[in-house]
Amino acid sequence: MTVDRSFLAKSIQRKKEIIVAYCGYTNMPFIQCDPDSFNDQVWIFDSEELLQEFAKPFTEKKLLLKGIKYLNKDFLGFFSLLYTLGVNELVFVGQAGTQKLELEALVRKPDHSALPLEKRPVVNPELQLTGIYFMQEVSRPVPIEEKTGLKELEEELAANLFKGRYILPIELLPGSESDEDKLKNRKYRIPILKNKNNDILQPLFTDMAELAKFNKANQFKALVIPFGHLLRILVKDSKGFVLNPAGFHIAMPVELINGLTKRFGAGQE
Repeated sequence: MTVDRSFLAKSIQRKKEIIVAYCGYTNMPFIQCDPDSFNDQVWIFDSEELLQEFAKPFTEKKLLLKGIKYLNKDFLGFFSLLYTLGVNELVFVGQAGTQKLELEALVRKPDHSALPLEKRPVVNPELQLTGIYFMQEVSRPVPIEEKTGLKELEEELAANLFKGRYILPIELLPGSESDEDKLKNRKYRIPILKNKNNDILQPLFTDMAELAKFNKANQFKALVIPFGHLLRILVKDSKGFVLNPAGFHIAMPVELINGLTKRFGAGQE
């Protein structure tokens, strides 16, 4: 049955709340690739009960799904955020059935192509998308032979890690100098994290939305770093980075960075 896009879009926009399927392993929306259209989809539901029914076959495969509620006032921010994840379609599940809607029918895709590179917002949709797909699959607590498509996902993830432009959080030191001079003279602190082995890792982010999860007290500034410069900003005893620690939390140890540099080239300057 053909569904009028504008009618469905308005119907969703008028809802008081929606339930979004999230993956428990990535703390991000659950994303699925449609086998026919190859659209990258996020699933939204009218109720928790409908989500639980949808989640049953995934639970059997050890893929943990959970529902996150969004109120109407948060719809625009959420739908806009999906562009940073590489999503292009929504699947809405209500009492009347399941309907699909292109993301652009709900919110316009931002276009920053007219801006010079240094002024464009840092986004890595291809990296976010492949990172989410990879972590959804690799995190399932099943034997490795039951995990599907890992080799292909790992190849795509490696290439997108190398192509990425990243956000490094920094805390400017006190003083009368301008922020520009402090950056120029490296008068800032770089935050660190420690894993369960007490190794030092540095947080790194794909976009401002991921940084905001870490920067709740708003004490950090954003420094844009291309992949080829990552090893230049290692602090003492750092083992590397953790990408999007509040999201799909992908480890990027020094060995991985060196390996990708050797494999794909010298990196971006």
